[in-house]
Amino acid sequence: MLTNNQTDLLPIVIEGHTFKPNAEGLWSLTEINKALPDLTKPPAQWRGRDRDYFDRCANLHTVHGDSGGSYATERATIAYAMACSLDFYVMVVDAFVAMRNSAVRELRRKDALLDANMPKASTLDMKARGAGLTWTEACRVAGIQQPRLAQDALVTMGNFVYPVDDFGTREGSPRPKPQGFVVGAFVKVSSDFGNREGWRVKPRGLDWLRKNAEAVNLRVVEVKARKDKAQRDAKARLKENLKSSSPDY
Repeated sequence: MLTNNQTDLLPIVIEGHTFKPNAEGLWSLTEINKALPDLTKPPAQWRGRDRDYFDRCANLHTVHGDSGGSYATERATIAYAMACSLDFYVMVVDAFVAMRNSAVRELRRKDALLDANMPKASTLDMKARGAGLTWTEACRVAGIQQPRLAQDALVTMGNFVYPVDDFGTREGSPRPKPQGFVVGAFVKVSSDFGNREGWRVKPRGLDWLRKNAEAVNLRVVEVKARKDKAQRDAKARLKENLKSSSPDY
């Protein structure tokens, strides 16, 4: 882990659900199963050599009583995910990777803000207070990965929406909810103002992005995983359709 102090472990986010380790740094498989019943199976149904191995190595613990359940180390949690399904295994691994990457990026970002080019930081701050930052600039300053996917992630988090036409059809990219413009976190600009979104990020919006960068980055991982899965499923269906429609000679 990133630290020897187990209580400093960061949470992981899977399918919009946040899971935190306990004081011993163990993850509740029971809690994960209850939150994601369609993706997992009850820990008691996890059997075989893998579970026996983690039991013997003290990576897996069963607590009895009202607040009991199955608790696992990170490596045992990943093994449990693999026992559930390959898709869920990928989600869990991505969540742990995102947790680490987010912590490392946050440390680097703080160091960069302190040690790097202060005039540049001042320039960006002045730009935010003036015309505002483009979405890409704001994401870079806030430490948010993949700005385009981050917009989709914020839609799933309920902070951004897709603009629609008079017929309710989506048009354009996601944008902040109207309240974000009302409170001055974002500002609308003309399309020829230097960015394609038609809006910019003001200091209040930038502060919000910084505070929520970790949650946004974790959700980006989930959004990307779902899109990748959808693409794999589409390819599999196409392959199956082509196979079934091929003449049998």
